[in-house]
Formats: sequence, structure tokens, C-alpha cells
Amino acid sequence: MRRSFGHAHWLSLLVIVSLLLSACTVEAPLQVEDGARPLKVVATHSVLGDLVQQVAGDRVDLTVLVGPDGDPHVYEPTPRDAIALAEADLLFENGLEFETWLDSLYAASQSQAERVAVSDGVDVLLFGEHGHDHADHEHDHDHAEHTHGASTGVAPARLAVADGRAALVHLLDVKSGEVTATYELASPARVYAGADGTLAYAVQMDGNRVNVIDVGVRFEPHDDHYHLDLTEPALLDFALEGTRPIHFVAHDGRIAIFYDGDGAAAFFEESVVRSGGEVTWIDSGRPHHGVAVPLGDVVVISLPDPDDPEATLPVGVSVRTPEGEEIAVFDNCPRLHGEASIGHDAVAFGCADGVLIVARNDDGWSSRKIDNPTDNPNNARVGTLAYNERSGLLVGNFSREGVTLFDLEAGAMTPVRLPAPMWAFTWSEHEPHEILALTIDGVLYVIDGESGELLESLEVMDAFSLPQQREHGALRPLMVAAGDMVYISEPDAGTVIEVNLIEMAVERRIPAGEAPFALAAFGALADPHADEHTHDPDREAADTQEHEKADAHDHVHGEFDPHIWMSPRNAVIMVENIRNALVAADPANAEFYTANAAAYIEKLKQLDAEIQALVAEIPEERRKIVTTHELFGYFARDYGFELLGSALGAVTTEAADPGAGQIAALVEEIQATGVPAIFVENVGNPALMARIAQEAGVTLAPPLYTHGLGPAGSGAEDYIGMLRTNVQIIVEALR
Repeated sequence: MRRSFGHAHWLSLLVIVSLLLSACTVEAPLQVEDGARPLKVVATHSVLGDLVQQVAGDRVDLTVLVGPDGDPHVYEPTPRDAIALAEADLLFENGLEFETWLDSLYAASQSQAERVAVSDGVDVLLFGEHGHDHADHEHDHDHAEHTHGASTGVAPARLAVADGRAALVHLLDVKSGEVTATYELASPARVYAGADGTLAYAVQMDGNRVNVIDVGVRFEPHDDHYHLDLTEPALLDFALEGTRPIHFVAHDGRIAIFYDGDGAAAFFEESVVRSGGEVTWIDSGRPHHGVAVPLGDVVVISLPDPDDPEATLPVGVSVRTPEGEEIAVFDNCPRLHGEASIGHDAVAFGCADGVLIVARNDDGWSSRKIDNPTDNPNNARVGTLAYNERSGLLVGNFSREGVTLFDLEAGAMTPVRLPAPMWAFTWSEHEPHEILALTIDGVLYVIDGESGELLESLEVMDAFSLPQQREHGALRPLMVAAGDMVYISEPDAGTVIEVNLIEMAVERRIPAGEAPFALAAFGALADPHADEHTHDPDREAADTQEHEKADAHDHVHGEFDPHIWMSPRNAVIMVENIRNALVAADPANAEFYTANAAAYIEKLKQLDAEIQALVAEIPEERRKIVTTHELFGYFARDYGFELLGSALGAVTTEAADPGAGQIAALVEEIQATGVPAIFVENVGNPALMARIAQEAGVTLAPPLYTHGLGPAGSGAEDYIGMLRTNVQIIVEALR
């Protein structure tokens, strides 16, 4: 488990740093000219420091924060670290949320150093993506065997389907399966259902515009129930302009739309869309990737980071009146992302360290935090939330590992990990206590929202990959639940999949334009005879679509494997990033840096060939690695190994030991595979691994160097020596 700093720790650090900085003059970062002082460079950990040194040689003044044998996961910075950052011109960091303490240290130091993430350009892995084969996964149903002609069960009347590549929204008649209307927009859009279930909002991030479509669905009261009436749809005159509208929330008859590029939110009663009226704009302070939630007569709006003007994610929320008056502030939600309204007087927000719940009470406003579970080896977090008003249950994602269930009274969360990385989830309308989750192997799971039991599964589509860093243009499926159905877009196939949850079968694949992407459903009633008192238009509007999708704005939060240095092929990219940053900052020494980088890259390629030759000595059936931490993903991918250690999670220097059930399962798996040895890290838990080795009847190999270089005389004093030593240990233990 990675440690986050308490408030008292950072206050102490800031005080000490302020005193130390006041006693010396700190030069502003600069571009070094010929004959000027050497660049002052900081690298976050020893492995990265060695790569920087190989390229920079003696032309820079290098400081490494986490030294050999240190564990960056649990590192606690010192005041001297802050001073080094304050004086630095360049900061080389791993990125991929590996150094979880770095943002706070950078802010505390008031550093102006250029930050360089050496992971840029690496083909990153999702945690758990490697070493698993889902080809033999058994599902309860095979969609190829189901060829039902017409839907059975309650289905929506219409779907709004936004094209992922063209500036179009199609209106799909569900009964006939035909597109009945198409509307041209300024740019490709996301579509969301409004508060009363009759309006579709087309949010065009790149077009800086929000349009509204009347989908032609009406709920007409008749005696003690409602009738569904369909009319002609239309693109309304109502439109909102602003820079990069992204986050849409409909609640209690009100709408809030947050514009990332302006840092402001449009807030209005939904009735003004048709009748005219005032739209209120509330300013958060500056542009950031934020959110605003209408909650009765107030708006809860995100707060940008006051200490880091470059930070994109908020640090908390402010409760405001429509006039902009601030009623309450809660700034204890680092890297806020994801929200869900809980009834009429509370909102839950996803934070890096848990979930913040802000609530109205008799005394005003208060907040409480539901902390991340202690058993969280991959530092997973909640970044998407959805609340079900019918069941009173809250669910969130747990990075890509699965979903998180919440006990709101006890203030606890329970992760439910799925067999494959999860892409999207939403609440079922067929059964209000059930969660629907889509994983990247194309399987739809039904999960009990109270117990976490996996109730059913259905293969609905081919497997698809997760977005890679800085990937543009690729589209993944999105889904929305309505009535007894769930609809999943297939952008590359040009269809929308209709799944009947009663029969747990694929009913149809409906053509819906060139690249159907975002969906919103209209006109479905879970109980078609619901009376006026139980009718809940918020739920019918499928408002939870905002929460079931994964973030498509290149904001990923800890789900990618940051241990990129475990493969020399990645190190080549890291060295290229280091070279480019040094050349840009110090052009006078460009030829020196370029020559050093080229020579070192050649050594890395030779190391790659050496590793391939050594690995060839291990029989294929023995190329299996069990260790204390899930960090050999890139090594396994590049050299044909299977990882068996994920059952343990990441046992770092401060994480709690796994339970007896986890250990027993891992021992059984080790014995079944017949591997002769397992491995411990130099920063791992040797006593635990010794116990597992003894129970499994296998050898415990010498420690591997993973998060830091080894001490003098270890053979792992530099990066190439570290990898060579590790491979020799692995080959000797497994061949």
C-alpha cells in the first residue's frame, strides 16, 4: 500500500522548507547557455537517476531523491528534497502515478522545474493485463446461439446515439430498430438524458457547444398510472456556448454542465430549455477538469488546486448559491474525479484516497470520508460513481480492477474484483440491486450490489483493448441500461447490442450509423404501471450513464502499471525522453547528450539480446514468476513469462500480509504449475515468501532488485547490472 502524507507532516515540511529557503538564494530555472552553471537536475529514484547519469554524464548537477534499496512507494520526502526541487531546472519522474508523494512535494517546494515523465511514449500495461488468457473463460451464455427476433421484456422507446467520429446524433426507434432522425452538430458529442426523461443533451467538447434534442417521448398521466406517448422529435433552439463542456449532471429537475476550458458551470432549471429563462454561470476560479452538481437550491462545484496552477484535477468542492455566494468549502478530496448525488441532500465524490460525502444537515453542511481499503496493493481508486435511488445503494469503480460497494452507514467500501479489467458499469433497471459491468474481454457481468456475488455472465462482443497513453481516435463501447434491457455500442461494427436481462441473452445487433458511441435511453419504465407517486423520471432518464463510462479525456488514475523500467526495451524510450529534455534545456551540450544516449541505447539493445538468450535456457512450462509485488508485467510481456503472483497483490514494506485464504490459493496454484522456485524483492517481505515457499515445497530464490539499485558490491549498482543480476537469478532458479 502506498502512503499518503498527513496534513501535519506537510505543514511541518513547509515550515522547515520556508526557513531553509529564506536562508539562501534560489536561482530561477533557466535554459543553460554555453559557459553557464551546470543544469540542476532531480530524478525521483535511483533507477531513473542512473539512466539520467548515463546520458548527462558530468554536465549536470544531479540529485536522486530515493536512493538504492529504497522503496518509492512508501518514501517520505525530507526538507532537503524540497530544497533540491526548489533549485532544480529539470525534474525527471517516472509518471503513471508511481511517485504518489511527488505532487505534494513539488507544490511544497514552490519549484519551477520542468517536469519530464519518462514514461511518455511507452506502450503501457494495465495492472493485471499480462499473464492471463481469457480464451477459455466460461460464460453462462453464448451470444451466437441467441437469435431472438423481437425484444421480450420492457424496452425503451428511443435511443439517442452519438457518432464517435462524425458530428451527428441519431435517434433510434427501438421497436423497429431503425434510425428515424439524424441531427448535425458542431463536433462529435456525448449524449445524456435530462432530468425529465424527454430531452437529450449533446455535449460537444471540441465544438464548445451544448445542443438539446426533444426526443419526442411523453409520459401522460392516466388515472393511477402513466401512458407512454411518442411525438415528433426536434432539435431545439436552446444552446449553450463555452470552452470544452465535459461534465453533465441532471438532478432534481435541474441541470449543471461544467466547462473545463472556462472553469465555470452552467446551472439552470430544465424548464428553461423549452420556455426560456435564466441560465446561471458559476465560476470555480480557473480552468480544470471539474464538475458541478445541482442539489436543490445550491450548486456543489469543484475547487481547482490552489497550489498547482498546472494541476487538472480538483482538490475538493465548494457549496455555492446561484448568486455565487460560498456557503461551505471542503478541500479534502485530492485529485477529485467522479460524483453521484445521494438523494436530495448529499453528493459523493471520488478522491485519490477514498470517497468524500458532502451532505446538508440541520446545522448546515458537513463532510465525511470513506477511506480506500487497506488491502489495495495496486493503489486503485474510485473515479466513477453511481447511486441507485430504488435500492439506496452506491457503487463505484475500483480503477480497472472491478467495482466498489459501499456501506454508507458503516462508512466502508468493499472492492469486487473481476476476472478481467473492467471498462464500464451501470445499475440495472431490471433488478435495482444488480450492477452491470463490462470487461475488456467482451463479457457482461451481473453483480449483486449488496453481497458482491457474480450472479451471471454473458459474452456479448469481441475483446477490445484499453486506451494507451496519448491514444487518439480509437473508440471503445459505452452502455446504458433501460427497463429489462442494456444497450452497448459497438463503434467499429456500426451497431448497438441489445441484451435482454430477463433471458441474459443478446436480442439484436442494431445498425446505428457509422460509429455509434455514447448512448442515452428514453421511454422505458421498469414498472410500466408505476403510479404518479412512485414514478421516478431521474432514474428513467438513465442519468447514471455519466458514471458508467470510463474517462475518455485521457485522465487515468493509477490503473496503469508504472514499473516500466523492468524491461530494457522500455528503457530505450525512457533514455530518449531524457535526452530530448536535456537537449532542449541545454542546447550547448546537445551533441554530448545525443552521443551518450546513442551509445547507451546500443548497450540496452545488447542487454535485450542477452536476456532473450538466457531466457531460452528455461523450459517454456517453467517460465512462471511468483513474487511479492505485481511489477514484472513488462518483463513478462517482452520475454514470454506468466505471472502467478497477482493473488498476493503487492506486499510492500508496509502493506498488511494477505489472509490465509489468499496464501492457500497461491500455494495451490504454485504446486499445480510445478514451478521450482518463487522470488522475493529486495524491498519485499522475505518472511512471508519463505513461508509460502515452504508450504508449496519450492525454493525461495535470492532477492531480486526491483524498485532501486543495489548497494556497492551487489552487482546491481547500475541499471544494466540490476537487470542482468535479476535475470541470472531468475534463470538459475527456474531452468
